[in-house]
Amino acid sequence: MKKAKFGRVYPIGRDDYTREVTEASKVNEEDDNEERGTGVICFLYKDGIPRSDRTFQHIGTLASRYPRTKFVSIVGDKCIPNLPDSRIPMLIVYRKGEIVNQILSWSADKERRLEELEALLILCGAIVPSVRSLPDEKSKGDDSSEDEDDESMLRMKSRVTTANKTSQNIRKKEEDSDLDFDL
Repeated sequence: MKKAKFGRVYPIGRDDYTREVTEASKVNEEDDNEERGTGVICFLYKDGIPRSDRTFQHIGTLASRYPRTKFVSIVGDKCIPNLPDSRIPMLIVYRKGEIVNQILSWSADKERRLEELEALLILCGAIVPSVRSLPDEKSKGDDSSEDEDDESMLRMKSRVTTANKTSQNIRKKEEDSDLDFDL
């Protein structure tokens, strides 16, 4: 629990942005031997836009699940003047004082699930999943909701692994085809 610094979404104003986002992402955790800084996710939203409201709920859930990552929220056009509603919701991911990823118009194409956003944030390095024990290693007195969380995490890791394997296979096929042409 000592490592869990945040655990919720912190509303910020434009004047707070540099301190609460850029500077906060430069801070290394005590046990961070790689000195990768703190993951900070800045959520730009607008009330009344259904996809923005849904994403705000997902961000709140993820903030409590990943208390070592800092989640902040700000009204989109208060952060970026004249930001069009079509770009809302927007997520800007920081590490070591730099933007590492931007996600524009999340779920504008279709309704997205929490697990999809979680997987995307893991892949871009914004959140780092903790190592959990497998369900059969748990003591008998544990809550069943934790078992469901573990199963969800295992499914998500499986999807990420599958996606990575697919990418590797595509590269191998391209390399193989290059070899065919060189012969």
